[in-house]
Amino acid sequence: CLYHTNNNTLLGSPTGSGKTVAAEIAMFRVFNKYPDMKCVYIAPLKALVRERIHDWKIRLEQRLGKKVVELTGDFTPDTRAIQLADVIVTTPEKWD
Repeated sequence: CLYHTNNNTLLGSPTGSGKTVAAEIAMFRVFNKYPDMKCVYIAPLKALVRERIHDWKIRLEQRLGKKVVELTGDFTPDTRAIQLADVIVTTPEKWD
């Protein structure tokens, strides 16, 4: 259902149940339907941001050519890197 809608979705479920996969499905829709749009993935902890960055640098950046950028209190890319990014992975504090 996430691949076929423009509606916002709030998804809450236990650890390991597939929330990240659901987010990826929504991102693939954006990549396909709106190739010039950015996706912002907000994780609650910097450690979870690092996990996504590590995984998506391989799966999205190397394999699909989508630029993935980390934006946290520990790492702030320059404005140009953010402008060129297809996916921004951040924490709520930094996105605020």
